[in-house]
Order: sequence, then structure tokens, then C-alpha cells
Amino acid sequence: MSETEIYYEMLWDCAQCNTRGLLGDSHRHCPTCGAAQDPTKRYFPQPGEEVEARNHQFVGTDWRCAYCSSPNSAAAAHCTNCGAGHDGTQPVAIVVDAAAAPASVQAPQPATPSSKLWRWVLAFAVLGAIALGIVFTRTHEATASVTSRTWQRDIQIEQFGPVSDSAWCDSLPGDAYAITQSREQRSTQRIEDGQTCRDERIDKGDGTFVKHRECTPRYREQAIYDNRCRYQVNRWRTTRTVQAGPDTATMPMWPSLSTMNGLTTGMGAERAGARSERYVVSLQSGNKTWTCDVPEAVWNKYEEGTSLPVRVRMTGGVDCASLQ
Repeated sequence: MSETEIYYEMLWDCAQCNTRGLLGDSHRHCPTCGAAQDPTKRYFPQPGEEVEARNHQFVGTDWRCAYCSSPNSAAAAHCTNCGAGHDGTQPVAIVVDAAAAPASVQAPQPATPSSKLWRWVLAFAVLGAIALGIVFTRTHEATASVTSRTWQRDIQIEQFGPVSDSAWCDSLPGDAYAITQSREQRSTQRIEDGQTCRDERIDKGDGTFVKHRECTPRYREQAIYDNRCRYQVNRWRTTRTVQAGPDTATMPMWPSLSTMNGLTTGMGAERAGARSERYVVSLQSGNKTWTCDVPEAVWNKYEEGTSLPVRVRMTGGVDCASLQ
């Protein structure tokens, strides 16, 4: 134990004469009516109103007399109030500082009419979601005819040339040129900025308490700046797209690359890039019409005027995946 540890008096209130704020160590009996101290009535004083226990020496937690309930020093062999022996007694209960104690867990409250109503609302919402799922997924079979077919194929044309970009200067591409720099915020860093401290009050169980100062670091966010580079670099990039469709050919074919400039290397060179394709079938059944994006094999399978079985959802939409 630290030699510099300071002891302060716990307080208690006399239940016999209602004298309040008696000292836990100095007043073992009420100075007004003489009633013995009740250790279960001890409490901490208000912060800033602590009274130091003079010349106090801690010898251990008090024991509570089994006959008269009076608190006695751990060094006492007999109760100072009734003379009963120490044997078979229990130590007094330690008081927890309410200002530092964690919030108590409240018992669950009985359900109110409002909460019961929300349970019913939630139950109906779940049932509604299930019903909607059935509506949107359940289908029936119908016969439809192909009214039209369309297709489109695209090829992106890439050109080699200067591209403007930016990066942190420590990750600059090796072939960058026309470089300029500026200072910009790159990140943040947690910097220790003092401490947050509080006094923890600990009941020693003998009518006194001590204060331990608990401190935790306090932090602030500090901006970290670095050099940001803007530059140019020669790269392939998409400059245009060439397309083919029903207006250029009856059957699907890739568009001509004859518009490319013929340069294959160096600045301004061009090459074919990513390709994409789309095949669409329009269907009709009675007074209902649908449009489906389908794979090329399915598109080739059905000519205009062809009848085919389809699956129709309860909401009226066709299940395009049923086209085989």
C-alpha cells in the first residue's frame, strides 16, 4: 500500500434520531442518541465535500456483529457494542460509488398494447411479403408468337495517346511527363492530446474510502499532407465505338473495322477493344406483348411468326428464362 494514500470518511445516517452525515470511521455510535452505526447505511459524500480521516491506519475490512449488527474493526476480538465474540461473523458489505458504477440493466417491461399492435403489424408485413413472393414467382404456361427480332454488335476502338491523370508523387508511373505538384491532404493521424482523468472512490470497508486517479489518453485527428502529382502518360483509351445492327445486315455480324487509321504503333495508333452484343425477341400473346433479351442461340432458333410456349407470371410479365 502506498504510504501517501489518503483515507477519507464514509458517511452514515442514524435511523434512530435521523441525524444525518455522521462520519463512518470517527462516529461508531451516533453522538446525538448513542445508537450503534449501521454499516449498511454507509455512503460516499458528495465530490468535493470529502473529510479526511486523521491518523487513520487501515487494518482490514470491518466485521459485522452477528448479535447487534454493529461494525467492528478487523483488529477487534469482541464487539465494542455488545461484547460478542468475533467467531463466525461476516465482513461488512462494500459500498460501490454510484457515480462510477455502470448503468444497471433494467428488467424487461411487460408488453404494452402499443407493442402488441406492432407485433401484429410485423406479422402481417411478413405474410404480405410471402404473398408478394408467390405472386411474382408463380407462373402459368401460355403460347406466344415472335413478332420481331433485333440485334446489335459493338466494338470499341482504342487509340494510343496522351492521357491526363494524377497520383501521389511516391507512386508516379515511370513514363509520366509534364508533371506538376501540389500539397494535398492524404490521410489523418491520431495524435495524443493530453489525458481525461477521473477520481475512482473505493470503499475500504472500515468506514473510510480512498481515491485512485484513473487517466486515459485523449486523442485528436491531425491531417497528414503529401505531394500530389498531376501528369500525362501515353496509354490506350477508348475513343469511339463502331456498331452493326439490322439496318446494316440481316443476320448478326461484327461491324467493319475499315474506319481505323491503319497505324498499329506509336502515337495515334488504333486497335480493336472490347466487344459486346445484344439479341432481342419481341413476343405477343393475345393483347399482351413482351420483349426479352436472349442468348444468340435462342435468337437464331425462332424466326418471326414462330409460335412457342412461354411461362407467364401472375403479374402479367413473361419469364424470359423460359425461352429455350
